[in-house]
This record gives sequence, C-alpha cells and structure tokens, in this order.
Amino acid sequence: MNTRAYFLAMLVPTLLAAGCADTTNATAEISGKHVTPAAFNVAGAPTVAFNVPDMMCPEGCGEKTKAILSEQPGAKEVVINFEAKTATVAVEDGKFDAEAAIAALVDHGFEHSTLKSDGAGGDAAADAPAKPAG
Repeated sequence: MNTRAYFLAMLVPTLLAAGCADTTNATAEISGKHVTPAAFNVAGAPTVAFNVPDMMCPEGCGEKTKAILSEQPGAKEVVINFEAKTATVAVEDGKFDAEAAIAALVDHGFEHSTLKSDGAGGDAAADAPAKPAG
C-alpha cells in the first residue's frame, strides 16, 4: 500500500468517528451508549416518587419497573433513575393510587419498594417498607 492510500485509510475512519462524537453537555452514558435525556413532565402534573432498591439492572429491572408503574391507573409518565434506584411518576391528580403501585411492584419481586419522602415534612410513613399485597 502506498503512503497516500495508507493515509486515507487511516484518516477517513478517524474523521467519521470524530464527526459522530457528541460535543454537547446534554447527554449521558448508559450502558456504554450516549443518550439525550427526554423532557419529563413538561405539563407539570403532580408526581409521586418511589424508592426501588431491588432494581439490579437498567435493561431488565429498570424497564420492568417502568412498565409496572406505567400500567397503573392515573399514571401519565414514568422516569427511572437507575443509579439512585428511584422511579418518579407524573400522575393525574386524584386518579393514581401509590399504595396499589407499591403492591404491584412487590408482586413483581421489588419487595423493598417504598414511597420516597419529599424531605419537606411529608408523610411520616413515606419511607416505611411496603406491605405485601394479600
């Protein structure tokens, strides 16, 4: 291979890789993939936050947690923070039953799920362990 062909063979992949690099600060790395966070609850609906310490992997447990909470009556949007082991649900006011959501999580093996207290003098039982359904 001549020098020019070698140079082009090395330069083209480098330029392509550099062109694909993300230079914004609005990305995160999840499982080796760069993703741009989506806006959550842009309508400003009330939210309910859960501690879900039993989530062990983002692709399995994180997605399952999101699906379980999304299926609850009154749930509008769900966002999972796997690193913090939390889930936040934007809800229709008066139509979401947080205790039923916890029971659904417990029924699917997330036995240590609790309501997350807001830290502003909210419900004293908010971080109490969930009671098994039944």
